[in-house]
Amino acid sequence: MQVLHKMSDSGNSKPRVMIEARNASKLLPDGVASLKKAFVNLDLNICQGDRIALFSVNSFESRVLLDCLSGVDKPDQGDILHYGSVSWPLGSNQAFHRRLSGYMNARFAAEVYSQPGRIEKDLRLIQDLIGADDFTFHQPLGTWNAPMRKWLELAVSLAFEFDATLVGRISNWDHRALHPASVRMRELFEQRIDGRTLLVAAPGQNRLALDYCDEGLVILNGRLVYRGDPEVCLLMVKEETQRLRYERRQRVNARISRLVADSNTDECNSDDPDLDDVQEAESEPEVLPGDRPTPVSPLAAAPDLWPRSV
Repeated sequence: MQVLHKMSDSGNSKPRVMIEARNASKLLPDGVASLKKAFVNLDLNICQGDRIALFSVNSFESRVLLDCLSGVDKPDQGDILHYGSVSWPLGSNQAFHRRLSGYMNARFAAEVYSQPGRIEKDLRLIQDLIGADDFTFHQPLGTWNAPMRKWLELAVSLAFEFDATLVGRISNWDHRALHPASVRMRELFEQRIDGRTLLVAAPGQNRLALDYCDEGLVILNGRLVYRGDPEVCLLMVKEETQRLRYERRQRVNARISRLVADSNTDECNSDDPDLDDVQEAESEPEVLPGDRPTPVSPLAAAPDLWPRSV
């Protein structure tokens, strides 16, 4: 399919490019001796203010592309350039140490990403977002329950400002929920993306992608095949998924038919040595234990050979 690009209506003014991919490719191991294409020969410009959702049949394609666009991973060939600050994919596994407290884990991130003079303010923001008291916030992360650790990961991701915000697979957060904690997260999320660039991995969170993105990219078999309306992107992915399921079902049915045909052929094959043994055993008379065949005299068998009296 030909790649379709959405044209800009801004006249001669060109928006500032935030992320640029130049002939970038990424291959991943698939089994023992094969490779799977995440994306191949990708040329892409993502500008300031763009809100783009990444659609793919296999979630690994959009996830790997997002990792490379964020700088967490590198492409095998080509270049991915940043022209501003880019976040790591929100919701991805972060290097939090379970033996350190929530405060120490959050402070480590704040020392790297906070603006000058804002470290303590960002730490208070993180604590307020997760709703932890001072005692809990200073307890080792390994003593926290799983949902609260997820809240900490999301809060740390949203606490800092970036020119481009990338969203991976966010679990334990429904952006439409009316729970106070979810509302606080949603308000901060919308504040962080206001006027900035947003990229969302759509697989597994289509509602989030459709609610916040006005443009979509479709990656099929490692290639960019469409850029445009997110609703069209979602429809293309659904149709491709159905097509792949039908082909897989056809392959399975064909394999089953071959196995059944081979089984029937084996049953009818007279050259089978096991089958010959069975037939030979059935042709022999059954001899019960203790039964002995009565010996037959050669003379009894041939009356002409009996001696004649003179």
